[in-house]
Amino acid sequence: MFRLTILALLAGVSFAQNADDPFNRPPAEVDQALRARIAEFYQYHVDKEFRKAEALVAEDTKEFYYSHNKPGYLSFQIVRIDYSDNFTRAKAVVNCEQYVMFPGFADRPIKAPIPSTWKVVDGKWYWYVDPEALRMTPFGKMTPGAGPASVPIPAMISQNTDFVMKLVKTDKDSVSLRPGQSEAVTIMNGAPGNMTVTILGSVPGVEATLDHASLKIGDKAVLTLKAGEGVRPGQLNVRVEETGVMLPIRVLVR
Repeated sequence: MFRLTILALLAGVSFAQNADDPFNRPPAEVDQALRARIAEFYQYHVDKEFRKAEALVAEDTKEFYYSHNKPGYLSFQIVRIDYSDNFTRAKAVVNCEQYVMFPGFADRPIKAPIPSTWKVVDGKWYWYVDPEALRMTPFGKMTPGAGPASVPIPAMISQNTDFVMKLVKTDKDSVSLRPGQSEAVTIMNGAPGNMTVTILGSVPGVEATLDHASLKIGDKAVLTLKAGEGVRPGQLNVRVEETGVMLPIRVLVR
């Protein structure tokens, strides 16, 4: 159970980091209907009325719902919804407050982003689970087996899942440049698995290059920022593909 909770937190943070897509906004009635179903589903978990929640579970997921632990949330708040398949499927992130039976956290609740997937069946929204998606983690694909899990999980979690944000980090979050000057930012992988980083965005007059994008456990990559004659202040982001975390780098001009 602890492991599933941590994986859910990891997935939730990854999903919550994605930017809003203004071109994927649903019709108002579709969005209202899904939000109502999500609120109903999670309120049943707050009230511990799990049999009522079962009515909002898709038929192909009922067996999963029967056989897994039912979290008793203290409160919830819908954070965001992303739609797909012509607004017939959706991924939602809900901030849930709950007690986690984990060392150091058993006596106080934490709030964490919990992901869920929804689909339209016969005109109504239902919560469902893709079995293959459950096996995907930021550190690789889980494989069933009788022995110990092959995917290592961090030993502790912080109250607001900051541990996920710090798996990969930079040695600085800003640089100061003038035309013709270069600065280096070191990216460090503290995760128990390989990570991939990419550069998102650009700064006018600045050339940004990575010496390598795939970081092994304990590995470091160097982001070089070189200013040209037309350099202007701005910001770019280094994205950690496996977790979706954005590492902002501000560029100042001297």
